[in-house]
Amino acid sequence: MNLLEAIDARKSRRTYFNIPIEKEKAAILQDLITTFNVESTLTMTFIEDAREAFNSIGKSYGMFKGVCSVMVMKGLKADFHLKEKVGYYGERLILEATCLKLGTCWVGATFDKNNILFAVPEEEELICVIPVGCVPEDETFKERMLRGMMHRKTKSIEQFYNSNALVPDWFLEAMKAVQKAPSTRNTQKVMFDYQDGKITASVPETYHFDLVDLGIAKLHFELASGKMMPWGNGSQTI
Repeated sequence: MNLLEAIDARKSRRTYFNIPIEKEKAAILQDLITTFNVESTLTMTFIEDAREAFNSIGKSYGMFKGVCSVMVMKGLKADFHLKEKVGYYGERLILEATCLKLGTCWVGATFDKNNILFAVPEEEELICVIPVGCVPEDETFKERMLRGMMHRKTKSIEQFYNSNALVPDWFLEAMKAVQKAPSTRNTQKVMFDYQDGKITASVPETYHFDLVDLGIAKLHFELASGKMMPWGNGSQTI
């Protein structure tokens, strides 16, 4: 499975087998985190056992079961593009984990942020975490129910972009990948603009995870189009 195929295969998973990830797969994720930290200046970490911060109803509101390992998404407060980078590289890790047949889920609130496991230095900020681990092959009834409760109807391709002319086929294919990008409560607020061959991506920034969603959408766009987008809300393709 490649990363584009992983976009189609990946679903948010909230039920895990409560066992550590195989050492070989954990090593791959750790190596990726190390590489991406150097590339991005983020300070992401992998915690092999974070069960105490997830697996009680009081901490996860009953939305998660059997979480063991997590990837901690954090970086320097002074980094102006911190949240966008977290979205971009966090989603990259999620797609890589999907290729390893592991389940994942973006989690911004339903975990014990005050747990010592997630303590960060004064100069850093914890944005969110990503549980990662072995999951049942099929979604549980509870997972299907939560998906139905939490997800709005997906927008049409045409609702993801504005243009002053007909757009090329490759751009529409990229929009299909963007359409599949996870977003906070499935709000799908990231918009692309195609004007005279120049492309920008932006988000209203009315919610504290909007810039994370922008980073996720940019990654999906890049994977499908091969065109790189610099950091920044309203940035233009290179």
